[in-house]
Amino acid sequence: MGQKMPLFSSKYTNKVDKKGRVSVPAPFRSTLPDDDQSISVLPSLVSKAIEGFDYSYLMQISERLDNYDMMTVPGQPSNPAAKILSRSMTISFDSDGRIVLPQEFMKHAGISDRAVFVGLGKTFQIWSPEEYQAAMAQDDEELM
Repeated sequence: MGQKMPLFSSKYTNKVDKKGRVSVPAPFRSTLPDDDQSISVLPSLVSKAIEGFDYSYLMQISERLDNYDMMTVPGQPSNPAAKILSRSMTISFDSDGRIVLPQEFMKHAGISDRAVFVGLGKTFQIWSPEEYQAAMAQDDEELM
């Protein structure tokens, strides 16, 4: 049986310290492959959140974009690899299961002292509580 595919589910709110350290929820860490003590993140292209996933998912994105990018001009705004791969970072956990969120990512998501981790299956998002609440209210409104 091959490497297990992470399944991120549920929602957790954790404190963020002044250095930008935040504990990745234990259920998220435990779903990662045993040999991977890191996550990959990038500012969302569609919301005020940070997108997160394991490294193997980033590799899958890269492989899918390889074929598409043969038809685009490198460095042009329409190049999806430039939008995704150049903005992503892989961050290792410390001994306490924490990561340091990049300041520019925190600014993008409006994160200061708390972060909401939202499981989306193969991926997850990290939001500020206020932005997450606003996004959920908008979703609820659109469903009505």
